[in-house]
Amino acid sequence: MQSKKRQGSALLIAVAIIAVLLLAVGLFYVLNRKKTATAPNSTSTATTTTSSTGSPVTTNAVTIKDMAFTPDNITIKAGATVTWTNEDSQVHTVTANDGSFASDSLAKGKSYSHTFNTPGTYKYRCVIHPSMTGIVTVTQ
Repeated sequence: MQSKKRQGSALLIAVAIIAVLLLAVGLFYVLNRKKTATAPNSTSTATTTTSSTGSPVTTNAVTIKDMAFTPDNITIKAGATVTWTNEDSQVHTVTANDGSFASDSLAKGKSYSHTFNTPGTYKYRCVIHPSMTGIVTVTQ
């Protein structure tokens, strides 16, 4: 009888620990997920970008592939829209370090767009894979 009580207590503790962990993960997700609407009727124009290799390209598109944002450092004009597209097999996010924009989780083939109206430097990351980072520099 004593052994069954111990087994029951151990099972109850294990279930409680799992419940607390699930709540913590859910809370982290909710607190780090922000939806930001893009400006209505905004237009997107091609702009010069710079990759980490320093070679300029003309695009407003960032590809998420092989656990990296490519290009990872772009420069655009104020009012331009940047679109990130996940081509990786893993789910990723695009989240500004300052909280000014954030995507939902992006499965393979999904995209997220954000219009940058204010000049400045916007550092971002994937909250699921924090080593994945990028920078959008917005000029006049």
